[in-house]
Amino acid sequence: MTKTLDRLSTELVSSLQGEKMVSLITLDAETKLPQLSVVSWVNAKPNGTQIKIALGHKASSIENIRSNPNVLVGIIGAGSCYEVRGTATVSPIFERTMKLCIVTIEVETVENVMFYGGKVTVEPEYEKTYNPELAKKLDSEVYELFIQND
Repeated sequence: MTKTLDRLSTELVSSLQGEKMVSLITLDAETKLPQLSVVSWVNAKPNGTQIKIALGHKASSIENIRSNPNVLVGIIGAGSCYEVRGTATVSPIFERTMKLCIVTIEVETVENVMFYGGKVTVEPEYEKTYNPELAKKLDSEVYELFIQND
């Protein structure tokens, strides 16, 4: 039986300091069925009690969270796979190079959900396929918003 924690471990917090691919699961506002999104603009509070995610202002996850704030975040990191359950809120729209919202998730439980006897040896990697200068500019704006909205 795995131990459930009420906050992210120090190792998970370190791994969630940007450019980390995580899964965000919300309940669809209309169908009430689970909806999966993969996001990469993510930041964890140093004490492990909060995760911030940036989304485009028209992302379906935003309307889903406004309808039902209960979310799951799936994380592959720190040698394993984790389910983070929490309650999310959505910021007003920030107008930068693109219109963004910051989703703040108050961590309620963290559970290691890796199958018995398994260990993650290589974490998923991704590559941005759009203009590198634009990617750098967007990243800078998002991480600035994370700091401003702390």
